[in-house]
Amino acid sequence: MAARFGATIVPFGVVGEDDIGELVFDYNDQMKIPYLKQWIEDHNKQAGGNIRAGMEGEVANQDMYYPGVIPKIPGRFYYLFGKPIETRGMGNLKDRDSANEVYLRIKSDVEGLISYLKTKREEDPYRSIVQRAISQYSMVDPSEVPTFEP
Repeated sequence: MAARFGATIVPFGVVGEDDIGELVFDYNDQMKIPYLKQWIEDHNKQAGGNIRAGMEGEVANQDMYYPGVIPKIPGRFYYLFGKPIETRGMGNLKDRDSANEVYLRIKSDVEGLISYLKTKREEDPYRSIVQRAISQYSMVDPSEVPTFEP
């Protein structure tokens, strides 16, 4: 699709969502409780059927439900944009092999960005909100947010 319109693809990585909350009550746990199981089934029927119509496999059979999540002390998100990939002039990406080659390159770039961010997150001395707050308030310019060295 991007090649058809000559779009530029920018690989993007983000980690940190696991620092927001802890999943403690998932779909399988909820389906073991008869009253809750019936409520989920009724709620999905009232929603007008399968919201994932047209999809195949396990995803197509998944009911909509509300997971039980316990919030954590606010974590930190880490974002990184990769090197842009120009699709203009790439030729005909309608060929499945050529398109797959570009897809695998982008996938590899994104995986590399995420891997880098995971490593940096583990090394980040300011990952904790407490450490960031102490550091930020002891700085000459408190509007500057402390961060790790790239």
